[in-house]
Amino acid sequence: AVLLPLVTRLLGDGPEPVRAALATVLAADGAAAGAPLRRELREHLFAHEHEPAVLDALLHAAARCAGEELRDLVHRTGLLLVRSPDGATRFDRALVDLARHLPGFATRLTGWLTDAPQDWDALVGPSTRRTIERLAGVRVPA
Repeated sequence: AVLLPLVTRLLGDGPEPVRAALATVLAADGAAAGAPLRRELREHLFAHEHEPAVLDALLHAAARCAGEELRDLVHRTGLLLVRSPDGATRFDRALVDLARHLPGFATRLTGWLTDAPQDWDALVGPSTRRTIERLAGVRVPA
């Protein structure tokens, strides 16, 4: 109860490096007892964050999670990032980077793209799709 207003304020108007650090913590797997608070703070972040660097930090942290919320975190972060050309470029580059360096991420991503292509069409560019297909060894619908 004491931390919620403080962290919410930092997420709202704190310096960009602080918001990026908090985004990383909020995306990470943690103790089950803290999950509702992390979820609430992530919702605040999704509602108010516009800086590509902060969203990129969230994406990279989320990709390393094992939880069921991974797809949703990656998708929602992508929706926010692609609102600007810089953000769209960051999102594509981040997906390629994560697919190359994070074991299993390319396979997960191809699964999401295959299962719900309409959800990802506007988010994932053709060159990123080709790279992910090559890394995962699976064809992704265009």
